[in-house]
Amino acid sequence: MIEIRRLTLDELGPYLEFMDGPAFKSQPQWQGCYCQFYLNTREQNADPSSVGEVNRTRACDRLADGTMQGYVALTGDRVIGWMAANSFKNFIELPGDQEDAAAIICFVVDEEFQGRGVATKMLSFALKDLPNHGYRAVSAAPLASGEFLSHGYRGPKSMFEKAGFVPGPMVDDKHVLMTKVL
Repeated sequence: MIEIRRLTLDELGPYLEFMDGPAFKSQPQWQGCYCQFYLNTREQNADPSSVGEVNRTRACDRLADGTMQGYVALTGDRVIGWMAANSFKNFIELPGDQEDAAAIICFVVDEEFQGRGVATKMLSFALKDLPNHGYRAVSAAPLASGEFLSHGYRGPKSMFEKAGFVPGPMVDDKHVLMTKVL
């Protein structure tokens, strides 16, 4: 059975074990990010030392101070999925700064559990939980083409459409902004 929870310090150990190991078996190019890219400044991301232990430490610190937020999928006490769902204001590299708007920017699912609806379950849980944390809207920016390629870590467009997100403007040459009022 798969359980979805908001990431708290109680799940930090299992989250780190997931990010240290199985999270990126199928996408090794993202190993060492710890979902810090959009929380980091451009200067931090340009620093080669940011990958790995530095980002791991930032993830711990940012979870503790509330800057890093999201949801984990667990089977027993093992994390098998992660979804970054955070305030727009915390994602430094994204446009938007409304206090009551969240952004969903990243999904990582253990290769063994891919294709089993884990990302959809995390999204569904988050859409019910985000209003409890003061959010009135949530946005995502999947690939506009609808494809879900190796760089499609933002989730497939079809998943957001099924969840009631409405497409808006392009945010760059590949991604479309999709928003749902909660």
